[in-house]
Amino acid sequence: MTTGLLERVLVPANLPTFAFVLTRVTGMLLVGHLWSMQGLPRILRAALAFVLTLMLLPTVSRAEVPDQLLRIPVGLAMEFLLGLLIGLGAAVVVQGASMAGEVLTSQMGLNLGPSASPVSEVVIPGVGQLQSFLALLIYLSVNGHLMLLRGVGRSLEALPPGLNLVLAGGPGIGTRIFETLFSVALQVAAPALVALVLINLAVGITSRAVPQLNAIMVLFPVTIGVGLIMVGLTLPMVATTLEGWMGNIPGRITDTIDGFHAEPWGN
Repeated sequence: MTTGLLERVLVPANLPTFAFVLTRVTGMLLVGHLWSMQGLPRILRAALAFVLTLMLLPTVSRAEVPDQLLRIPVGLAMEFLLGLLIGLGAAVVVQGASMAGEVLTSQMGLNLGPSASPVSEVVIPGVGQLQSFLALLIYLSVNGHLMLLRGVGRSLEALPPGLNLVLAGGPGIGTRIFETLFSVALQVAAPALVALVLINLAVGITSRAVPQLNAIMVLFPVTIGVGLIMVGLTLPMVATTLEGWMGNIPGRITDTIDGFHAEPWGN
């Protein structure tokens, strides 16, 4: 079967189709979590893109090659952009959880850890890494990586490779990406963040009432302790929130595909 697919690719008439599909798949693999893991060697990721393109190739129609040579890089760039935006449909959720953890790390004072570490070369992980791992595990549990593959396949049906792709809904897609990023971060960080704000307010009032109290010395251990407790207590709530956002990945991919429309290449 693989030999037959390779023979089909090596036919000169099918090489443009292969190139366009490979470019779209590469864009998705560049940002889609699991597929874009930095631990994977580059040659392995390139082989993965090649194999996935071979699997998708029989399902697409032959690409229409632009009649002008200078239009080919434009077509490839639009294919890459479409794949990139499909991958971002899932990546923004994981990045939102990581952003929430970084905000909590800063509010708890844990960002001072590297400066207090006796070994400056050692990276001190914060809450952001915990939240990022949690989001990644939920992403894998709901088969988010497979949703991205299905999204690329659906985009090849709706927007065949080689056509003149026009990003008509660019502002809307960009707005939805940032809206998702900050909405996820806010929902994940909100419970612990509210508790930390109340702690800061209580310590501030106490220091006004009792001037002899060293507010700074009291604030750091209290905020770190309360912050860690709240992060632990709210993990089930955060997991449910992230699962809801992950379940909506196909909808965001559909919105991304709808933001493009294809036109034949003009003369």
